[in-house]
Amino acid sequence: MYKLMIVEDEPLIRAGLKHYFAWQELGVETILEAENGKQGFRTALGERPDIVITDIRMPEMDGLQMVEELRSELPDTVFIILTGYNDFAYAQKAIRLGSVHAFLLKPLEYDESLSILMECLETLKQRKAARVQQNLLETEARETIKLKRSQLVKLLLEEPVPGEIPLSSYGLDGASYTYLPFVVTWFTQQPLSYLARGRLRNQAEKLASELIRCCYNDADRVQVLTYFDHAKMYALACLEESTSPSLTGNAISGPDVSRVSGLFGQSGTDQATFYAALGSRSSDPAAAGSSLRQAEKALYLRFFHPERQLLEAGRPASLPADSDSDPLVRLSGPDKAELERGLETGGAEPIKLLLARLAREKLLDTPGAAYGSLLGFLQDIVSVTLRFAHKHDIPVEGVYSDKLLKLSCVDDFRTLKGLLDWMSGWMLHLSSVYQESSQTNGPGNGIIFKQIETYIRQHLDQDVTLQMVADQFFYNPSYLSRLFKLKLNKNYMTFVSEIRISHAMDCLQKPEYLVTDVCHLCGYKSYKHFVKTFKKITRLTPTDYRKQIGL
Repeated sequence: MYKLMIVEDEPLIRAGLKHYFAWQELGVETILEAENGKQGFRTALGERPDIVITDIRMPEMDGLQMVEELRSELPDTVFIILTGYNDFAYAQKAIRLGSVHAFLLKPLEYDESLSILMECLETLKQRKAARVQQNLLETEARETIKLKRSQLVKLLLEEPVPGEIPLSSYGLDGASYTYLPFVVTWFTQQPLSYLARGRLRNQAEKLASELIRCCYNDADRVQVLTYFDHAKMYALACLEESTSPSLTGNAISGPDVSRVSGLFGQSGTDQATFYAALGSRSSDPAAAGSSLRQAEKALYLRFFHPERQLLEAGRPASLPADSDSDPLVRLSGPDKAELERGLETGGAEPIKLLLARLAREKLLDTPGAAYGSLLGFLQDIVSVTLRFAHKHDIPVEGVYSDKLLKLSCVDDFRTLKGLLDWMSGWMLHLSSVYQESSQTNGPGNGIIFKQIETYIRQHLDQDVTLQMVADQFFYNPSYLSRLFKLKLNKNYMTFVSEIRISHAMDCLQKPEYLVTDVCHLCGYKSYKHFVKTFKKITRLTPTDYRKQIGL
């Protein structure tokens, strides 16, 4: 549908034009009016009409002057001159110069005027189609460049790049650049939906833009290349070397420090906490890749400096993320023996206290301890725990997830306490398996299914996947799937459905709930799927079930 503006200083002519043609049949939905060129100019800038029919001779600003002023602002608008015989040559000249598309000669002759309008509408339709196509091509070009830039950052992050990088292929057309690598990560309290993950990525990009503004005098000339991986954004700020940064060395100087600190205090609707780590500046892309990896390691300094959300790799006061000064931390024989005793006796609080004490002694109280120290400490805990499992014939795949194998679990926690509590939960889980197997002369799994049911009931409003449960209870997902079939003779999805429908039956006994309310309370997004699943398990529809219990 189109928007029309009529600019005419004679009220009767304006009113006549509004009713002279069947505008709605022509696709015109809105008709605007202006009594002179000056008013028409202001109205057009605000309303952005698709078609403008204007008289020539008007007070304050004539029609042709208004068209000239609007042409650059409204390139897709079709302008039609309404002219009398005396101005006919004037109007023709305006058409030849390209200012207007057509003219209507007073007094109007219906068929001829309608034909001109139809031509103008066809022109407008073609212009809009061309604009849509152009926007589509521009969007595709931007997305292609963005994807290529993301692949470049990923390449620099993962491996040294041999040879010279063709920067122009990535939209970097300058002769040489200075690169500032940085990494942003974020943490939330709850599992995230697809939309929430998108919002947090947008927040990370916004945070990156603000960081750049705090780091550079001429931030508008900085191009930022980004690559996302789970809850991390790897970024490379590229600045042509002719522009001077306000960074001195690797430190943010001046009053910008307070600005940067303020960026992290805003959690947003998803209640996320953000951290960022800056790498060292470089004029070589390959060196920038190395600095990017150092910045990622610097993120783990949050475990040693929980009060800081902006971290810097290589800064003297920041504890280097990976250097000779990072001591090799290993558990002693008595430490390992104490861990084994904790696994044998069980108890959540003693295990938590033990890990907290070891972390304080081995990490927090050790000068220079950082990324390498942390990994060595965690690896020793994992090794001791797995040896205990082998010693007591506990199936390793049942107590060992990929996150522990790769120590990627460190990326999931904001604080060292949170990480150690999770590790102690894993150790407690293994201890409970050991306790149960000792009592039944063989490995048992009854306890774990009750724990999984409790967890699912606490998160019924979410899509609780097998991977989520496996991560929560330290299982390999494939092993856990086989365990359901072996011990319960049902798959995981059936197990979850039965819990959801059991909860639904409880809710349906409460008359204050509508059936549609119960559907959402039990985590079903589709009412049809809810009814189908309910009937499959209970042999009744939710409505029939209510009738059966007298509601």
